[in-house]
Formats: sequence, C-alpha cells, structure tokens
Amino acid sequence: MSVNENAPFSPHRNFADNLRALCARHGSIAAVCRALGMNRQQFNKYLSGSTLPNVATLEKICGFFRIESESLFHDPAGFLQPKAAPSLGGVPLHGLGLAATAIAGLQPTTLRTGCYHLYSLWPRDEGKCLREALIVQKKAGATLFTRFTKYRAVGQRRNYFLSGRHDGVVLESDKARFLLSLGRKGCGEVSLVSIGAENALSQGLLNGLALVMAPSGTPQAVRATLQFRGGAELLRQTIREAGILPLSDVSIPEEVRLSLTMPRHAPVAHLEAYSLLDGLPAASAS
Repeated sequence: MSVNENAPFSPHRNFADNLRALCARHGSIAAVCRALGMNRQQFNKYLSGSTLPNVATLEKICGFFRIESESLFHDPAGFLQPKAAPSLGGVPLHGLGLAATAIAGLQPTTLRTGCYHLYSLWPRDEGKCLREALIVQKKAGATLFTRFTKYRAVGQRRNYFLSGRHDGVVLESDKARFLLSLGRKGCGEVSLVSIGAENALSQGLLNGLALVMAPSGTPQAVRATLQFRGGAELLRQTIREAGILPLSDVSIPEEVRLSLTMPRHAPVAHLEAYSLLDGLPAASAS
C-alpha cells in the first residue's frame, strides 16, 4: 500500500517515523531486529511505511519498547520529545543543587561486588515470582550494577521473549541501600529497589521493596529479596537462571520464599511519601 505524503493524517507514515525514532533511541535497527527475532527485510517495510504489522507483531514491538500501540500512530512531531526540566518557582531544580545535596549526604555503599539474584513477587500472579540477575561492580569510586530480566519461564526456550536490562548506581543511607537504574531497552524507564540490612539469620540475603508496574499500568511496591550468588565468574549462570517461576519451585531458597510471602503487621506495599523539597522553607505569601 502506497503512502500519501499530502494526507493530513497517514497512519503508515506516522507509524514508520515513530518506529524509526524508537530504533534510533535504542541504538540500531539491527539490534532491535535481533531482540525481536524479526526478519530485517520485513522490518524495513514497517520503517518505510509501505505496510503495517499485524496485531501479534504490533504487540511484540510495543512490548519490547514498553509503549502503548496507539502512541505509534500519533503525530511524530510530538513523539518522544524531551519534557521540560522540572522547576520550582521558574528556577530549574538542577540549579538549586537539591539532588546533589541529597546524594552527598549518602554514605559509601557496603554492598559487596559480585552476582546476585533479585527476587520479587510477580504482580500478575500472586503464586509466582520474578528472578532477575544482577552484577555489582565498583568503578571510579562508585558502586554500579546491571540488572538482567527475562519475562519467560525459567529454562523455557523460545525464539522471542520480552527481556530487560537496567544499568544503575547503588546508594546507601543508614537504614537502606537504594538501587536506582535506567532501562537500556524500550523507552528508558526508571527503576528503584530499596533493600534493608542483611538478614542476620541467613547471610547473603537482603530484604526490601521493588517499585514495579502493576497490570493496570500504575506503579506499586512489592516485596523483594536480594541473594548473593558469588563472583563475576557466575554471571552467565546467574542470567540463565533468571525468569518467572512459581513460588513453590525447589530452586528458590526457603528463606527467600518466606521473605516474599510471610504476613507482616504493616502493609509492605506502602511507600511513605518523601520529597527533597520537604526541607525547604515555606513560600511567603505574596
């Protein structure tokens, strides 16, 4: 089907332009095709606007980039445009140095380097959990990490499956460690995991909360446990063991299972509101 360049609205052209913008942001078209398991020649037809994908392929593409399918048909002029910098009274927040002050108040992290499993409850099925692979390294005085996610059953072999990769930094206060990261796939979503002190009964296990997206599309906090696996040489094995699995799976340590399912006196899926602006003096009345 040919593209009408003069038409005020062309779904083919909008889709093609927006898809090219997503691919450019991801890195390369070839990398996107490999991740999707799609034929490059067919994918080029989508990029040229000569054809649109069927429903199943469209869902696969949107799942990879973590966007709604409707947005790919929006006006390209407003697609993936950077948002204006947040401000306070017209002054950009970065100019106030609030973030720098907050980070400076944190202490060097004591989280040891090596490979971890990060367990969290699977929000789409209360009988399952998500096991992710994490590697922690120290570079230039900072503690950095990369988290690998596989949205498929552990050990399942399929040509295509959703996956994720987050790169981030570990920050630490007196009470918790914060794993703050940015997604390398899709549209670069922000991820936050808050982990408390090491379990005194089971060394190598740290419990906390992970902020995830619920099936409704809204963020929610779920229980999470970080389990130390060993040195960097275990990375490949740790990644192979990542995926979605039932809580009854024998490969899940009993301490991890209990930490994810044991009833608590207080609701664990509640995060108290906190703002860097809380410490600022109240604005005077004009």
